[in-house]
Amino acid sequence: MDIRRQKKYWSLNRSLFTLIIILSLGLPAEAQNDKRDYVWLFGHDSRPTEGFESYRFDFNKGSNPDSVRGLLPIRFGGNNASICDRDGNLLYYTNGCHVVGRNHQILPNGSDLNYGEWIQEYRGDTCSFYPTTQDILILPDPADEDNHYVIHKTIEGEDLDYNSFLYSYIDGAENNGFGEVKQKAENIFPDIKFLYSYLTAVPHENNNGWWIIQVDEDEMIYSILLNENGFNFLHTTVIPTSFVENSNGSGAAKLSPDGSLYVFYNAYDDLHLYDFDRETGKLTNHRYLLIDEFPDNIARFSSVEWSPNSRFIYISIEDQLWQVDTWEDDLEDGLVLIDTWNGVSDPFQTKFALMALAPDCNIYMCSFSSTNTYHVINNPNEKGQDCDFVQQGIRLPFVSASTTMPNFPRYRVDEDDKCDPTITSIFGDDIFWRKDLSAYPNPVRDQLIVELPEVGRGQLFVIDMKGQLVMQKKTELHYNMLQLDMTSLSAGTYSVEFLPDNNKERRIWTSRVVKVE
Repeated sequence: MDIRRQKKYWSLNRSLFTLIIILSLGLPAEAQNDKRDYVWLFGHDSRPTEGFESYRFDFNKGSNPDSVRGLLPIRFGGNNASICDRDGNLLYYTNGCHVVGRNHQILPNGSDLNYGEWIQEYRGDTCSFYPTTQDILILPDPADEDNHYVIHKTIEGEDLDYNSFLYSYIDGAENNGFGEVKQKAENIFPDIKFLYSYLTAVPHENNNGWWIIQVDEDEMIYSILLNENGFNFLHTTVIPTSFVENSNGSGAAKLSPDGSLYVFYNAYDDLHLYDFDRETGKLTNHRYLLIDEFPDNIARFSSVEWSPNSRFIYISIEDQLWQVDTWEDDLEDGLVLIDTWNGVSDPFQTKFALMALAPDCNIYMCSFSSTNTYHVINNPNEKGQDCDFVQQGIRLPFVSASTTMPNFPRYRVDEDDKCDPTITSIFGDDIFWRKDLSAYPNPVRDQLIVELPEVGRGQLFVIDMKGQLVMQKKTELHYNMLQLDMTSLSAGTYSVEFLPDNNKERRIWTSRVVKVE
C-alpha cells in the first residue's frame, strides 16, 4: 500500500446539519490515491425545459447525488464518460457528441465526436446525445497523463448495425489549460466491425499502458494495448457462441476490480468468464453459465458488474437481478436470484438496466426510462440476499435521463482498497468509525425500538433517501433504548443514526430500516 495515503475524514459544519444517508459499511480506512472516477454526471441541462435538470454524484463529498442545475452544457442519454485528476478534481466529460472541460465549456474542436450516418439519418445532422451505452471511455495518455484519449465507437454500416473503433485526443495544455481536442474520430481498426456495447479497460501490469477489451461481430474478443507508442492490437479470443442479431448492444462486459477476471454477458449468448493476464493481455480458463433461456427474436437487455472484492458477478436482466459466486468450481452452484422487479413506475417503469460500481463500494443501477430513483446494492461483497439490494433506493434531485451510467476503466487495481467504504456522510464531527445500531422490527410498520450504545447522551436522527431529516430525538444518560413512532412516515428506506454528544473517539452508530405501510 502506498505510504502517501492519509486518513480520510470529513468535517461538516454542525450548524448547517448537512445530512446525507450512510450507504456503506464504515470501517477505518485510508484515503485512496486514485480518484479519477469520483465524479459522475447525469441529466438534461442542454434542454431548457424545467424538470429536465442535471445532477451528479461527487464522491469527494459523499454518496448522495446533488444538483448541478444550469451548469452542464450537454445532456446525457446512452454514452457517458468522465475523468478526474488523481485527486478527484473533474477534468473532462462527454456524452458521445461533445467533450466538455472542467469549466463546463465544450472544448475547441470538441463537438461532432461521432458524426456519421446515424446522426445524419436519425438526428437531422445535429448531435445532442449518442444513444449506445458501454461505448465510450476517457483514458490518460500513457506518454503524458496531462493529455487524454477519448475511445469511442461510431454507429455505421448500411443497416447501422455495427460500430467503428475510434479515438479522439485531448491536449490538456491548450485552451488556457482547459484542453482542446487536437485529433478527432481517428479510426484505429477500419476493417473490423465491432458490436455495440462491451467496451472496457484496465491498466497494464506495469501501469504504463491500458488494456482495452472489445468484442467484434464474429465472436472475437480483442485485447488492444494502448501505451506510449499508441494502439497495438495483440490478441484475439474466440467466444464459443454464435451471435444473433440481438446480441448486438444487448449486454455488457466488465473486467474485475483486481484486473484478474473478465466477464461477458447477454441474454442470448449467456455468461462467459475468463481469467485475464494484465501482462500479456491473454484470456484463458473459459467458464460458461446459462442463467435463463430467452428467445433470440425478442429484445432483452442486460448488464453486469463486479463486487469490489472481485468475487461476485451481478447480472441484471430487465426484471431480474442475479448473483454469481465465482469462487464455486461450478458456476451454476454459485448462481442466486437476488430479486425481481417490484413493478414500481416513477414516473415510468423502473426495470433493471445498467449497473456501475462506485468509489463508495455500492453498485448503482439505472432504469431504461426516465425515473426519480436509482436502485442500489449496498453490500455487494456479501453473498446472496446479504448483498442488500434496495429497489428505488436512491432518490435523485431531478428526473433521470434514460439508460445511462458512466463507463470507467478500472482504477485502483493494485491498491488494497478498490473502493472506499468511508465515503459516507456524517454531520457535525470528524468521523473515523461507524458501528452498527440495533433497530427492530425491520421492516417496521409503526413503532421502532432502537437500542442505544452505552456512551452517554446524544442525538438520534432519522433521515430519508433524499438526505432530509425527518425525525430527531435527544437521548439521556438513563436511556438504553428509545421507541420511535414511524407511523406518519411514508413507506421507504431510512437511515437511523446516533451521534454521541461527547465523541472523542469519533464514532457514529447507524442502521438502515425499511418502513412499510
